Amino acid sequence: MPERPELFRYERKFLVPAHCGISSDLDIRHNPALFSGIYHPRTVNNIYLDSSALRHYFANLQGAQIRTKVRIRWYDELHGHVVRPVLEFKTKQGLLGQKTSFPLKPFHLDGAFTREFLRTALYRSDLPGEVRHLLSDLEPTLVNSYDRRYYQSADRKYRITLDSDLKFFRVRPGHNTWLCQAPRCDFHVLELKYDQAHAGGAHFIADALPFRMTRMSKYVFGLESLDGY
Repeated sequence: MPERPELFRYERKFLVPAHCGISSDLDIRHNPALFSGIYHPRTVNNIYLDSSALRHYFANLQGAQIRTKVRIRWYDELHGHVVRPVLEFKTKQGLLGQKTSFPLKPFHLDGAFTREFLRTALYRSDLPGEVRHLLSDLEPTLVNSYDRRYYQSADRKYRITLDSDLKFFRVRPGHNTWLCQAPRCDFHVLELKYDQAHAGGAHFIADALPFRMTRMSKYVFGLESLDGY
């Protein structure tokens, strides 16, 4: 997708041990930036798309300067009728990230879900020709789901998301029973997000978080967690 440097924002990730639980919420709210909860917590679901040779996976694994993830995202129930799915192209350069989104036609995710079923759903959607070309050699490789909470600083310049109960499922070319699931994660993922204009004050927020900063990609982690399953 065409890159627009002015739309890139910083996205810094931190690993939170799962046993921290409630204390992680307090650590966020007691941060000097005075974060408070916004929106309602909700479940985030994704179908990741990649080439048969896992081009995007290896680019991320090898630390390429420009990394891309392609996913279909929706909220709340993982299985069943997906009413408002969105196709997203996520591009990252170092700690900077940018997202381009396209609405898709509704589809159904159940045991009858197949690679060809998804291709049909994408074909029925009103996507630009350039996007269709980018999707031409991609196929579903991973499904994941997690619960997300949202926070915003008192000055509204910084946002935090906290993802817990991470689940990963392998996607087969044919029918899927969704029984091929990775072992339960023993961590949560906290992400600090802010525009480039506010980079100067971000280190005060990050330094006050008692968690380890990481470059962990949920997509890479999910594929590796399912290796052998």
